[in-house]
Amino acid sequence: MQPAPTRSVAPVATRSAGIDALRVVGVVAVVFAHIWAGGLTHAAIYSWHVPVFFVLSGYLWREGRTLGDEVRRRARSLLVPYALWLVVVTAAWAAFTAVVGTMQLPDPTALLLGGARIGGQYAAFWFVTALFVAAIAMRALSAIAVWVPPVVGALVLAVAYVQPEWVRWVPWSAGVALAALVFVSAGDGLRRIRDRVAAPLPIGAALVVGGLALTISGIVPPVDMKAADFGAPIVSVVVSAAISCGLILVFEGVQDRFPTGLARSATRLAGLAMPVILFHAFFIAAGHVLGAPGIVIFAFALGVPIATGLLLLRTRWGRHFL
Repeated sequence: MQPAPTRSVAPVATRSAGIDALRVVGVVAVVFAHIWAGGLTHAAIYSWHVPVFFVLSGYLWREGRTLGDEVRRRARSLLVPYALWLVVVTAAWAAFTAVVGTMQLPDPTALLLGGARIGGQYAAFWFVTALFVAAIAMRALSAIAVWVPPVVGALVLAVAYVQPEWVRWVPWSAGVALAALVFVSAGDGLRRIRDRVAAPLPIGAALVVGGLALTISGIVPPVDMKAADFGAPIVSVVVSAAISCGLILVFEGVQDRFPTGLARSATRLAGLAMPVILFHAFFIAAGHVLGAPGIVIFAFALGVPIATGLLLLRTRWGRHFL
């Protein structure tokens, strides 16, 4: 009798309430961090609130796609909403600044190049193009060998530690995207061993608590991916990846305890991530112009994009924004 073959890659579920809930937490953390960016927020949130999405990309990686298929899928799910929300935010900002008497039009060149060149009302747009480039690079490089993406990511990280501006100013944050391959690869690695993790909740909690203890205490500086600031060489990236992997294990470890209503709400809200990511900074920038309190800005920056997304769900063409 031949021994049964072992599986090195965990099967991909059609939908995971735990992963959806983690997406929602991550998006809320992004909005929170853009409003209250300093002090404890920087230490406690910056090391995972963006890296976790790149780690999730690796964790949910689907093998077998061609590069062309990857480009088409990612363009549809990332670049189309990016372009549509770029138009919406630009028009909304022009209208808002005209009303308040400080008419401002963006630099067309900066909009075209994207990435770190656009901020303010476009503060999170860099993330979408970086995620696109990271996914395409992962597909192309992993076709060579599984070790190629993390090696390329490590090499770009080395450049970022020496000359961060060389990585930061690459159009569409493509330089940051290549460095982020270490996070995508970390998620892919977790995916490959996930079926052998028998106690995801305690292991995940240990990774999260241990990682946060290091960043909050100041022992390990957090990362700021948009600025191509990856903290202390090697250790900050390792801690960020550990926290992100730990969060995945924690949320998967508790998802069976979710009430049905909570699971459905998490899935529904996760589907509205794109409007929140790309529209929330408009309300933050507008709130700062108006001098609104932080809690009011937070309510509008989170609530209005969610409401907008729910309305878009009711339209035939709204899916293009989502």
